[in-house]
Amino acid sequence: MTLLTKLFVIATVTLSSTYAQSSSASASASAPAPSASGGPTPTFKETYPADGSVPTPKPEWMAIIANANITNAPIVKSSGTNGPQQSGSDDPYCDWTFTGCHGPTDIWTCPKGQWGITYDDGPTDFSPKLYDFLDQRNQKATFFLIGGQVIKFPQHTKRAFDAGHELAIHTWSHSYLTTLTNEQIVAELKWTELAIKEVTGYSPRFFRPPYGDIDDRVRSIATALGFTAVIWDHDTDDWMVAESQGFQASWIDGNATEWAAQNATIGGGISLEHDLYQQTVDAAIRILPGLQAAYKVTTVGACTNQPSYKEANTTAVPSAVSSAAPSASAVISNAAGASATAIDADNVTHNSGASSVLTFGAGATTVLAIASILSLTV
Repeated sequence: MTLLTKLFVIATVTLSSTYAQSSSASASASAPAPSASGGPTPTFKETYPADGSVPTPKPEWMAIIANANITNAPIVKSSGTNGPQQSGSDDPYCDWTFTGCHGPTDIWTCPKGQWGITYDDGPTDFSPKLYDFLDQRNQKATFFLIGGQVIKFPQHTKRAFDAGHELAIHTWSHSYLTTLTNEQIVAELKWTELAIKEVTGYSPRFFRPPYGDIDDRVRSIATALGFTAVIWDHDTDDWMVAESQGFQASWIDGNATEWAAQNATIGGGISLEHDLYQQTVDAAIRILPGLQAAYKVTTVGACTNQPSYKEANTTAVPSAVSSAAPSASAVISNAAGASATAIDADNVTHNSGASSVLTFGAGATTVLAIASILSLTV
């Protein structure tokens, strides 16, 4: 290295270091207040329906299905909290809750050796505890989110997305979809999609009908809107531990232990759990290690090799990475010929950012780096 080149490197390091410190101080002073989940709380531009209400659609959403082939199945009457009731044995419209019928595009299980781990009804106050545990286990999961809960807990939604979890739709009001009009079904799905997209920038492809209540009319509307239904084939019934007197939490653990022991016979599966209550989150934490020991536990999109989001056929989205100007450490690293390292986590390549290069701070370490470049002894 010539003397001129060495001097140029010193100047570049000094200027870059000064710029990095100045930019960091400026960004710190102007950054939004952090949320409970560790980042700025997302804000919404849209005015959303009331939480828990059955919403009405935007006209442009109805235009999407105007020329679609929507199955002319009747709207099913609801029987209060018991939901829709069918009579007889005929099932001309493939109603899953009635006969267990699956449509041609429904997802309900994973291939042999794989297990789709899914959590419904969040985000809630209890979700961060589950996120923490999934982080510790280096585990990605599929979360089916309720629209009103996304509005209530946007910071939790953003945290789950940034961690690489797969976000999906669980409707706006958690209603029985076969009891709703076509317009209401469109609104249930699209308002929830819009809320998730406002927080993450991405539109989910997967949706789970509440209670698994789906027939061909619901499927055809969802298909016209670009959504794919996800059911399940292993139900923990975990919600009952908080809502049903006499239900024992140990029953959840026992079922999961049995599923793990059947890995050679049942092949794979998709389990239904909830991050709705403290008790359900605690159960999820207890049973996950056993399932991980028996299966390759993954997201629905990963086990079915389908994209998670509508944008660019995205199967999973990397965590956000800063696009700030190169720091002094990056300049030194490049000058020394160091290469950045990509981290492969659950089949998702993440740019590891500044942590993947040789890092030198200001002061003595910067002097050491310059001395190394100049081949001096310090």
